[in-house]
Amino acid sequence: MNISKMVRRLAGKKRPLLPAALLAVGFCGWLCFYLLFNRTVTLPRSQAQVHTVVRGPYLETLVSRAIAIPHQSVILSSARGGKVTDIYTAPSAEVKRGDVIVRLSNYDFVLEVTSRIAAATEQINNLHNMRLLLERDSRDTRLELQKSAYNLLRLSKDVDRNRHLYDNSIIEKVTFEKLVDESEHWRKTSAILLEHHAKQSSMLPIQMREIDESVNQLMHLVDLIKEGLSQLEIVSPIDGVISSLDIKMGQQIKPGEKIALVDNLNDYYFEAYFSEFYLDNFIPPERVTARIGERQIPLVIHSVLPVVEKGKFKAMLKPVKGEKMTLKRGQSLDVEMSMALGRDALVIPTAALFSVQGRNYVYLYQRQSQQALRTPVTIKRRGRLHSEVAAGLRAGQQVMTFSGNDDLSNAPIIRLR
Repeated sequence: MNISKMVRRLAGKKRPLLPAALLAVGFCGWLCFYLLFNRTVTLPRSQAQVHTVVRGPYLETLVSRAIAIPHQSVILSSARGGKVTDIYTAPSAEVKRGDVIVRLSNYDFVLEVTSRIAAATEQINNLHNMRLLLERDSRDTRLELQKSAYNLLRLSKDVDRNRHLYDNSIIEKVTFEKLVDESEHWRKTSAILLEHHAKQSSMLPIQMREIDESVNQLMHLVDLIKEGLSQLEIVSPIDGVISSLDIKMGQQIKPGEKIALVDNLNDYYFEAYFSEFYLDNFIPPERVTARIGERQIPLVIHSVLPVVEKGKFKAMLKPVKGEKMTLKRGQSLDVEMSMALGRDALVIPTAALFSVQGRNYVYLYQRQSQQALRTPVTIKRRGRLHSEVAAGLRAGQQVMTFSGNDDLSNAPIIRLR
């Protein structure tokens, strides 16, 4: 009996301990959650930087690898080909316009050129002979005309003198008629020669001019044929530097085969590839600023190839006139280019952004309380240096960035001391 009372008494004493135990466990869980996820961090003021949210153009910094290409470049080749007999310069050497770089020999081509020159020269000689014949014919016509005029005058005088004798029957009729017939013969001959001379005088200048023109054309053709021999001399057409010259003495060059490449190193453009996201923002001739090493270079968007391959497009950028650079063909450069993508945007430093479980946050600075509150934001564009805010902030507010390696993303409040 006493034992039963003692058991009931002990059971009655344990019931008040259960709520207390549950309360203690709950308090410990809340304390752990607060310490892990809702802790307030205190930092020195020297480790924090304040940045004002501004409204203005959003400048995106695009980073790409650009290839330098000379704007003026000439590929040298030979239309006839031949054997390399002389090489007068070397790769990377500077050349002037008209400098001979390589000399070739081609026996068949030289023989062909010589044959053509001989044929054209023969035609020129034939035309010269034709001109001489025309001049001789004109001269002979004038001589015959002069001869007929002389004979006609002489016979006319004889007829006049012998007419009186014939009328007085001093000379025979046959003799007088012979003089009259001979005079008539020279009169008709003179008329024929005069007609021929008139036609010849009108046609001869035209024939002479046509012969002279033909001779000049043939002589010009001979000069062109002789210039064809210059195809065996590879000459630089511009001032520049030889970027490529991969031939050897005695090498047989095929017709049209590339021999050398001459570049003008004073004028360049750049080819670079960018993400298709920026295709609509590349509008020629808009100016952009590129950074090559520590140097800022103003560039102009010259042209854009609107073909997207593997998510990128190609743009051609040219330095602004007066900008001098010493580069080589194919040299690659790291180009940082600033481009305005938005004219009226809320801009904050990208360093002020951080993510927690897929959401973007910033620490919004409260000047009066010297605190920074973790605030969710929506980001429209995120660049390497700056980001554009779509929602969550307004112009004039201030966000904070912190130096140091501590992860502060779980702290809802940061106090500054």
